[in-house]
Amino acid sequence: MTRSLIVGSGPAAAGAAIALSQDCSEQVTVLDVGNQLEPDQRTIVERMSLGLPEDWHPLDVDAIQVQPSPVGAKGLPQKRSYGSDYPFQDVGQLHGVTGVDHVNRFIVSGAYGGLSNVWGSQVMPFTSAAFSQWPVDSTVMEGHYRAILSEIPFAAEEDALAPRFPLIGESADLPPLAPRTTAILSAFDRHRTALERIGVTVGRARLAFSAGPCVRCGLCMTGCPYSLIYSSAHTFDRLRTSERVDYHDGLLVIEVGQTGDVPYVIARDMRTGSHHTFESDRIYLALGAVGTTRLVLSSLKVFHQDVELSESAQFLAPMISTRPTNDPRDDETFTLNQFNMVVSLDDDWLNVSQIHFYPYNPAVADALPAALRTRLGGPIAGQLLRRITIGLGYLPSWESPTMHLRVVPPSGGGDLPGIVVSGDERTAAGNWMLRRVARRMLRAAPKLDLWPLLPMASLSAPGQSYHFGGSFPHRTSPTDGPLTTDRYGRLRVWSRVHMIDASVFPTVPATTFTLTLMANAHRIATESMGTLK
Repeated sequence: MTRSLIVGSGPAAAGAAIALSQDCSEQVTVLDVGNQLEPDQRTIVERMSLGLPEDWHPLDVDAIQVQPSPVGAKGLPQKRSYGSDYPFQDVGQLHGVTGVDHVNRFIVSGAYGGLSNVWGSQVMPFTSAAFSQWPVDSTVMEGHYRAILSEIPFAAEEDALAPRFPLIGESADLPPLAPRTTAILSAFDRHRTALERIGVTVGRARLAFSAGPCVRCGLCMTGCPYSLIYSSAHTFDRLRTSERVDYHDGLLVIEVGQTGDVPYVIARDMRTGSHHTFESDRIYLALGAVGTTRLVLSSLKVFHQDVELSESAQFLAPMISTRPTNDPRDDETFTLNQFNMVVSLDDDWLNVSQIHFYPYNPAVADALPAALRTRLGGPIAGQLLRRITIGLGYLPSWESPTMHLRVVPPSGGGDLPGIVVSGDERTAAGNWMLRRVARRMLRAAPKLDLWPLLPMASLSAPGQSYHFGGSFPHRTSPTDGPLTTDRYGRLRVWSRVHMIDASVFPTVPATTFTLTLMANAHRIATESMGTLK
């Protein structure tokens, strides 16, 4: 019996747990902070899940339909899950995290399931070219993509994106799409050759989402009462029920190391304050890129040293159409991302920007100017909502501002160290790649009837995309530096401690992030099982 210990319960932890649980000779233990939705909110969700939308009490709907809230960082407001901010609450994991200027400081989650409780559920592989700086290629990753997609709900359809982003796994069809989405996809089909000639491809969303039972209640962005949107908590619920993992919550890991051939972690019990040491044959760190970076640098006593973190910068691009649809407030649709635009600036599909487009949800109306949210402004707002589409885009890390982390010694015995997160804030107009992407979108606009409102486009603050990593990047050669890892996510100082989250990503492309996060963790766990046998 081999003992494996996973720290964390987010998507990377789930990817490793899926791999390890397949081997009956593996004894898998999970240590987690494990913050969960408040009991009162959970009761409301459970009550709603047992009925149909027409049976829901309006007060219950209001309680879980809380819209995103500004938290100070430039960019999108912070999402809520079933009316709660529990994925972002500081239950110890954010103690000592400081964001300089407008940098997002809510970048380490203590929630059971991590930030997959509030993600957009998009799942697409990286392009083959995106692995050019990785020690593995897309052919190696394909099997791990397939393994993850076989374990999570997957809604997708074969379309123009498939040649570069193959479906890989079995998928279900998406629910009926909003009228604007249908119009744009039809326009792309009519003009596909011309649009692909300028590097613009449009296709349906790929979502970790149980599409079949969807009743199109419009609550996707605030929390599905039927839990149809995948969270890594779902994977751990299943593995705990089947007794394939031994899960322990309320534990904040504050140190990791290895004595001889025995790796260990020290964790603080957040209920009692006592400290416990856990030893294992292998340890997999999945605290999220920033959480893992702080833990490892602190354990190695690497203080007051700037460490770079690569981020796929996020930008907001409101779009408008000349031809209106019906008032979207009257539509019954799912409100997750419905279609994607991929803009490639080269033939290899390396310098790629991806934009996710969302149908109407109440947050769109809330973001309108105050004058349009009055009774007198209502008719104008209605006309605008019939034409507007929100695009949320990403740039690759090599064309995005760099984040910096600096760890400072802990202020008290046994505490996690402080960490200062800073970044290079730039305007949308100052990013050359975003300017080129915008020009391609403008060239495509007449054919798609989808016009970018460029003066309103904006780059989000550093850390706001949550697509960041690379503090301990995989490298082919161990001579690349003391903070680089091998293909198993190991630093040279520890042979049995594996980092499996985005802290080991050599690059962060602009295409969807979480599927590769899970697949790479699955790969590391799968390959590392053979290193002790």
